[in-house]
Amino acid sequence: MYLNFRFLGKYANQLLAGVGMTIVISLASMILGFLIGLLVAVMRRSQNKALQTAGTIWVEFLRNTPFLVQLFFCFFGLPQLGIRTDPIITAILALSLNSSAGNCEVIRSGLMAVKKGYYECAGALGLTSAETFRYIVMPISLRVAFKPLTSNFINLILTSSVAFSITVSELMGVSKTVAAKTSQPFEVYIMIMLSYCVLTFSLSFLAKYIDRKIALSL
Repeated sequence: MYLNFRFLGKYANQLLAGVGMTIVISLASMILGFLIGLLVAVMRRSQNKALQTAGTIWVEFLRNTPFLVQLFFCFFGLPQLGIRTDPIITAILALSLNSSAGNCEVIRSGLMAVKKGYYECAGALGLTSAETFRYIVMPISLRVAFKPLTSNFINLILTSSVAFSITVSELMGVSKTVAAKTSQPFEVYIMIMLSYCVLTFSLSFLAKYIDRKIALSL
């Protein structure tokens, strides 16, 4: 079989633009998904039963429905409620909500890993509950949760490829257009798979470097 990658010369700019859009969507979704996940994790660890229940419902609902259905609901369903957004914003919103469930469980596990002795030391130092949470519990729990959060973020990058289904011109969306124009789907999708590998391996390498810097023994 003869492989022909000459299309790269003509469509390189479009493919790079798709990579850029994938990075933008992924970064925005990582940040928003992390913040929502953090909030829901705190709710699930709260002593307030209503907050616990609301957090549990949020996580279980998102984890037990397909992401594509969630994406289509945001894109096609929300306009019926008068909420209209750009496809890119919709993709970021859907990815953020979806990833928040997994992030919540990881962060909650980190919160549960903080030993009782830390709370006792904070009390002995005269710290309030809010100060203990902010200055002691959260830094420790986030360090514990860093590795699994990285796995969630990598999965988010891969999941972002579904955004092409709502007309977002990210890497997958651009690749489908290029494959149709060139009639070389085999070569195009080889390049796309390699591109995703580069993105995820880069994040994994960066995460390992950061993890060594913030390593903590509890």
